[in-house]
Amino acid sequence: WGTCYGGGRALEAAAGWYEGGASSYYEDAFSDRRAPPHVDPIACISWYPTRYDANRLFGENNEGFRTFESGEDRKVAVMAVFAENDDLSGATPEDAALLRSRLENDPRVVDFLVKVFPGQKHGFAHNHLGQPEEGSDDTERFVDEGFGSVDPLTTGGDAEVACLLSTAWMETYTRVFLPTVGSPVRDEVENSWSSTLETNFQAEQKGIREELEEAISTFEDVSPDLGRMSQSRSPLLDGEANEAYDRIEEEREKIKQEILTKYGISPDDDDETFNAKFAKAMADGALDRLLIDAYVDDSGDAYW
Repeated sequence: WGTCYGGGRALEAAAGWYEGGASSYYEDAFSDRRAPPHVDPIACISWYPTRYDANRLFGENNEGFRTFESGEDRKVAVMAVFAENDDLSGATPEDAALLRSRLENDPRVVDFLVKVFPGQKHGFAHNHLGQPEEGSDDTERFVDEGFGSVDPLTTGGDAEVACLLSTAWMETYTRVFLPTVGSPVRDEVENSWSSTLETNFQAEQKGIREELEEAISTFEDVSPDLGRMSQSRSPLLDGEANEAYDRIEEEREKIKQEILTKYGISPDDDDETFNAKFAKAMADGALDRLLIDAYVDDSGDAYW
């Protein structure tokens, strides 16, 4: 994840590109030391990138690594954010179109999203982060071009959208244990993610205290749905809810004892005997009585 100059470096890392070609990475002009493992990202996010060459990084004729360090085919998901009124080389709308065309034709790219935000300038998505306290003399310290932001901006919902899309992209494509499923963003209908996604977020935000007071004033108390109670008695619940839970468990215990008596099930039974008695009780439907009404909603589906 990188912004401005760092955005260009993020794209280079995603492509596995190094000045002088992929092989140059392993050449050490100062010693015979083995080069450390290079970065092998499986997801990349770049905000208004600069100082990179899309033609060399991506596309059918890219100059980057074809595989990961492990030898597996290189696969990466790339997201890039641009601003319509950005005039820095590499970050213009024309650069966005070029990057998109190269990503489309790169077999290493499993998915991509290149989004240009209308009416915005360079740095719109992050220059409001870490604002100084009121009265501070450092208001302008980190908003110049050297830090990736030309001037202070009021960006409203676009900054929010850029942040949400970026975090969602990273979470989606960096999963280790659960696979990412569904159709890729690159296959979207009518290009809606890249062009028309908007938010009703307002730049003028309400204060936290105002939101809390509004929530309190509109709060409506409701009675608990005892059919959705936890399976275990909660020390955080007192009164009617736990009393109802106790009554339910007493009824279940009574039913269980009746089943044990009727089918002669005993702790002294060996596994074979117990399984035979249990199978008989199940076949007779006796165990169905343990699923009482409080555990089922109107559709008949149990909550647990």
